[in-house]
Amino acid sequence: MRILSYIIVFYAFVGHWGPGFALASGQAELLLRSMKDRDRSIKAIVNSETQGETAEEREKLRTIVEEMFDFRRFARVALGRHWQRRTEAEQAEFADLCRRLIVKNYADPKLYTKSEKIEYAGSEVDSTEGVVRTIVHYKDEQSHIDYKLHPVNEKWLVYDMVIDDLSVARNNRSQFYKEIRKSSYEGLVKKLRDKLNEDEADGKGKE
Repeated sequence: MRILSYIIVFYAFVGHWGPGFALASGQAELLLRSMKDRDRSIKAIVNSETQGETAEEREKLRTIVEEMFDFRRFARVALGRHWQRRTEAEQAEFADLCRRLIVKNYADPKLYTKSEKIEYAGSEVDSTEGVVRTIVHYKDEQSHIDYKLHPVNEKWLVYDMVIDDLSVARNNRSQFYKEIRKSSYEGLVKKLRDKLNEDEADGKGKE
C-alpha cells in the first residue's frame, strides 16, 4: 500500500546579541539536548541483548514515540485543506490514525538498529517554531533528518520530519489527496483503518 510506505520513518532577535537572542539560543539548546536524550534512551533499548524486541522494550519505544509527537498537528498538516472540512470527531479520529501509523513505524526497533551514528548538526528557534537538524549514518550511506517542533503546554513536540529534503507530513498529504480523489475522505479513513488493523493483528500473532 503506497500510502503507508510514505510514513517512514523542529530567532527571536532583539538588538545585537540582546535578550531575545539569548532566549532563542537557550530554547534551541534545550531542543537539541532533548533530542539527544531521546536518542540515547532509544539506543539503550535497541542495543540490549534482545535488540529491543521484547514486549517490554517495544512498549518503552512506543512510550518514547508517543510522548515526542504532536499527532493532531501532524494530522492537520497531512490532511491539508480537507482538515477544516471535518467535524471535531472526525479530526480526532484522523489524528488517532496518524498516531497509530507513526507509532507502528517509529516504535519499530529495526529502524534504529540499522543506524551506526547520529550527528547533531544544530538547532534553531524562531518564535513558536523550532528545528533540530541531524545526520544519521548507516553502513554505506547517510540521511539528513530535520525534526520540526512547536511548543504544546510548555513542551516542545515534533509535528513533522524532513528526511533528505522531503517532508513526511506533506508527502503523506499528496498520497492522502490521491486516495480522496480516487474514492472519498471516508474511503481514505477506511483504507488506513483496515490496513492498520490487519498489520496490528499480524504483529500480535507473531509475538
